[in-house]
Amino acid sequence: MIKFFTSRALSQRLEINLAKWKRWSREFLPPDPLGGMQSGYARQYNPDQAFTVYLGGLLVADLKFTIPEAKQIIQDLQGWLAEKGFYFNASGKILTGTPGTGEDEIVKKYILLIEGGKSKDGRFDFIYTVRGIISNEPVDYNGFEIMKELYTQTPIGLRPETPSTMGMTIVKTLKITDILNDFANLMDLDRMHYPAISPQTSL
Repeated sequence: MIKFFTSRALSQRLEINLAKWKRWSREFLPPDPLGGMQSGYARQYNPDQAFTVYLGGLLVADLKFTIPEAKQIIQDLQGWLAEKGFYFNASGKILTGTPGTGEDEIVKKYILLIEGGKSKDGRFDFIYTVRGIISNEPVDYNGFEIMKELYTQTPIGLRPETPSTMGMTIVKTLKITDILNDFANLMDLDRMHYPAISPQTSL
Protein backbone atom coordinates (compact mmCIF):
# COMPACT_ATOMS: atom_id res chain seq x y z
CA MET A 1 0.00 0.00 0.00
CA ILE A 2 1.37 3.41 -1.01
CA LYS A 3 1.54 6.02 1.74
CA PHE A 4 0.66 9.65 1.06
CA PHE A 5 2.07 12.56 3.04
CA THR A 6 1.19 16.21 3.60
CA SER A 7 3.70 19.04 3.30
CA ARG A 8 3.76 19.43 7.07
CA ALA A 9 4.47 15.74 7.66
CA LEU A 10 7.25 15.75 5.07
CA SER A 11 8.74 18.92 6.48
CA GLN A 12 8.90 17.36 9.93
CA ARG A 13 10.20 13.97 8.85
CA LEU A 14 12.85 15.37 6.50
CA GLU A 15 13.75 18.23 8.87
CA ILE A 16 13.17 20.90 6.24
CA ASN A 17 11.54 24.24 6.94
CA LEU A 18 7.88 24.06 5.92
CA ALA A 19 7.95 27.25 3.84
CA LYS A 20 11.09 26.05 2.06
CA TRP A 21 9.50 22.64 1.38
CA LYS A 22 6.42 24.26 -0.13
CA ARG A 23 8.60 26.52 -2.29
CA TRP A 24 10.61 23.55 -3.56
CA SER A 25 7.40 21.63 -4.18
CA ARG A 26 6.08 24.41 -6.41
CA GLU A 27 9.35 24.40 -8.36
CA PHE A 28 9.97 20.69 -8.82
CA LEU A 29 6.44 19.30 -9.23
CA PRO A 30 3.67 20.22 -11.67
CA PRO A 31 0.66 22.01 -10.15
CA ASP A 32 -1.59 19.75 -8.11
CA PRO A 33 -4.80 19.31 -10.17
CA LEU A 34 -6.85 19.08 -6.96
CA GLY A 35 -5.35 22.21 -5.45
CA GLY A 36 -7.74 24.65 -7.10
CA MET A 37 -10.86 22.56 -6.71
CA GLN A 38 -11.55 23.21 -3.04
CA SER A 39 -10.40 25.76 -0.52
CA GLY A 40 -8.22 24.57 2.32
CA TYR A 41 -7.01 21.56 0.37
CA ALA A 42 -3.66 20.21 1.58
CA ARG A 43 -1.57 18.60 -1.13
CA GLN A 44 -0.85 14.89 -0.70
CA TYR A 45 2.50 13.54 -1.92
CA ASN A 46 3.26 9.99 -2.93
CA PRO A 47 6.81 8.71 -2.21
CA ASP A 48 8.13 9.52 -5.69
CA GLN A 49 6.83 13.07 -5.59
CA ALA A 50 8.35 13.55 -2.15
CA PHE A 51 11.69 12.13 -3.32
CA THR A 52 11.69 14.41 -6.37
CA VAL A 53 11.25 17.49 -4.18
CA TYR A 54 13.81 16.21 -1.67
CA LEU A 55 16.39 15.58 -4.40
CA GLY A 56 15.74 18.92 -6.06
CA GLY A 57 16.12 20.67 -2.73
CA LEU A 58 19.48 18.97 -2.07
CA LEU A 59 20.74 19.98 -5.51
CA VAL A 60 19.95 23.58 -4.65
CA ALA A 61 20.81 23.72 -0.93
CA ASP A 62 23.84 21.41 -0.81
CA LEU A 63 25.31 21.44 -4.32
CA LYS A 64 24.42 25.09 -4.97
CA PHE A 65 22.73 24.63 -8.33
CA THR A 66 20.12 27.19 -9.32
CA ILE A 67 16.47 26.14 -9.42
CA PRO A 68 16.44 25.97 -13.27
CA GLU A 69 19.65 23.91 -13.25
CA ALA A 70 18.28 21.51 -10.63
CA LYS A 71 15.05 21.09 -12.60
CA GLN A 72 17.05 20.29 -15.73
CA ILE A 73 19.21 17.76 -13.86
CA ILE A 74 16.15 15.95 -12.48
CA GLN A 75 14.57 15.88 -15.93
CA ASP A 76 17.80 14.61 -17.53
CA LEU A 77 18.19 11.83 -14.96
CA GLN A 78 14.56 10.71 -14.73
CA GLY A 79 14.93 7.77 -17.12
CA TRP A 80 18.12 6.53 -15.50
CA LEU A 81 16.65 6.82 -11.98
CA ALA A 82 13.63 4.77 -13.03
CA GLU A 83 15.78 2.13 -14.73
CA LYS A 84 18.04 1.68 -11.69
CA GLY A 85 15.24 1.39 -9.13
CA PHE A 86 15.29 4.81 -7.44
CA TYR A 87 11.51 5.12 -7.65
CA PHE A 88 9.00 3.43 -5.39
CA ASN A 89 7.98 -0.05 -6.49
CA ALA A 90 4.66 -0.72 -4.78
CA SER A 91 4.67 -4.47 -5.39
CA GLY A 92 8.27 -5.06 -4.34
CA LYS A 93 8.36 -7.95 -6.82
CA ILE A 94 11.62 -6.81 -8.42
CA LEU A 95 13.40 -7.79 -5.21
CA THR A 96 11.62 -11.02 -4.35
CA GLY A 97 13.08 -13.51 -6.80
CA THR A 98 14.31 -11.61 -9.83
CA PRO A 99 18.09 -11.25 -9.61
CA GLY A 100 19.87 -8.26 -11.09
CA THR A 101 21.45 -8.59 -14.48
CA GLY A 102 24.75 -7.34 -15.80
CA GLU A 103 26.21 -4.36 -13.99
CA ASP A 104 23.26 -4.06 -11.59
CA GLU A 105 24.12 -7.45 -10.14
CA ILE A 106 27.53 -6.36 -8.82
CA VAL A 107 27.10 -2.63 -8.08
CA LYS A 108 26.50 -1.81 -4.41
CA LYS A 109 25.81 1.91 -4.73
CA TYR A 110 25.78 4.66 -7.34
CA ILE A 111 27.47 8.04 -7.37
CA LEU A 112 26.78 10.62 -10.08
CA LEU A 113 29.39 13.10 -11.26
CA ILE A 114 27.70 16.17 -12.71
CA GLU A 115 29.74 18.31 -15.07
CA GLY A 116 28.34 21.43 -16.61
CA GLY A 117 29.16 24.48 -18.63
CA LYS A 118 27.74 26.80 -21.22
CA SER A 119 27.57 25.51 -24.76
CA LYS A 120 28.13 27.61 -27.87
CA ASP A 121 24.45 28.57 -28.08
CA GLY A 122 24.49 29.90 -24.51
CA ARG A 123 22.51 27.06 -22.96
CA PHE A 124 23.74 25.37 -19.80
CA ASP A 125 24.40 21.73 -20.63
CA PHE A 126 25.19 18.91 -18.23
CA ILE A 127 27.17 15.75 -18.74
CA TYR A 128 26.65 12.93 -16.26
CA THR A 129 29.05 10.14 -15.34
CA VAL A 130 27.68 7.20 -13.38
CA ARG A 131 30.10 5.58 -10.97
CA GLY A 132 28.89 2.20 -9.76
CA ILE A 133 30.76 1.20 -6.60
CA ILE A 134 31.47 -2.54 -6.52
CA SER A 135 33.65 -2.74 -3.42
CA ASN A 136 35.40 -0.43 -0.99
CA GLU A 137 37.78 -2.00 1.50
CA PRO A 138 40.89 -1.03 3.51
CA VAL A 139 44.24 -2.47 2.35
CA ASP A 140 47.80 -2.13 3.60
CA TYR A 141 50.15 -0.21 1.31
CA ASN A 142 53.76 0.13 2.50
CA GLY A 143 52.59 0.28 6.10
CA PHE A 144 49.76 2.72 5.42
CA GLU A 145 46.09 1.83 5.47
CA ILE A 146 44.41 3.03 2.29
CA MET A 147 41.04 2.34 0.72
CA LYS A 148 40.84 0.15 -2.35
CA GLU A 149 37.76 0.93 -4.40
CA LEU A 150 36.51 -0.96 -7.42
CA TYR A 151 33.90 0.70 -9.60
CA THR A 152 32.42 0.90 -13.06
CA GLN A 153 32.13 4.26 -14.78
CA THR A 154 29.71 5.07 -17.57
CA PRO A 155 28.70 8.39 -19.16
CA ILE A 156 25.00 9.09 -19.62
CA GLY A 157 23.18 11.89 -21.36
CA LEU A 158 26.11 12.96 -23.54
CA ARG A 159 24.87 14.00 -26.94
CA PRO A 160 27.15 12.98 -29.81
CA GLU A 161 27.31 16.56 -31.09
CA THR A 162 28.41 17.90 -27.70
CA PRO A 163 32.21 17.76 -27.32
CA SER A 164 33.42 16.74 -23.87
CA THR A 165 35.99 19.54 -24.00
CA MET A 166 33.52 22.41 -24.25
CA GLY A 167 34.96 24.27 -21.28
CA MET A 168 33.17 22.65 -18.35
CA THR A 169 33.00 24.93 -15.32
CA ILE A 170 31.27 22.73 -12.72
CA VAL A 171 32.03 19.21 -11.52
CA LYS A 172 29.94 18.10 -8.54
CA THR A 173 29.31 14.76 -6.85
CA LEU A 174 25.83 13.45 -6.09
CA LYS A 175 25.80 10.38 -3.82
CA ILE A 176 22.45 9.31 -5.18
CA THR A 177 22.15 5.90 -3.48
CA ASP A 178 23.01 7.40 -0.09
CA ILE A 179 20.45 10.17 -0.67
CA LEU A 180 17.69 7.67 -1.40
CA ASN A 181 18.75 5.57 1.57
CA ASP A 182 18.54 8.61 3.89
CA PHE A 183 15.18 9.55 2.40
CA ALA A 184 13.70 6.07 2.95
CA ASN A 185 15.00 5.97 6.52
CA LEU A 186 13.67 9.41 7.42
CA MET A 187 10.31 8.59 5.83
CA ASP A 188 10.19 5.14 7.46
CA LEU A 189 9.52 3.53 4.07
CA ASP A 190 10.03 -0.16 3.42
CA ARG A 191 13.41 -0.46 1.68
CA MET A 192 12.20 -3.58 -0.14
CA HIS A 193 10.23 -1.25 -2.40
CA TYR A 194 13.45 0.39 -3.61
CA PRO A 195 15.66 -1.88 -5.74
CA ALA A 196 18.42 0.75 -5.65
CA ILE A 197 18.85 0.33 -1.87
CA SER A 198 17.87 -3.30 -1.41
CA PRO A 199 19.67 -5.26 1.33
CA GLN A 200 21.75 -7.19 -1.18
CA THR A 201 23.18 -3.97 -2.60
CA SER A 202 24.41 -2.49 0.70
CA LEU A 203 28.08 -1.55 0.97
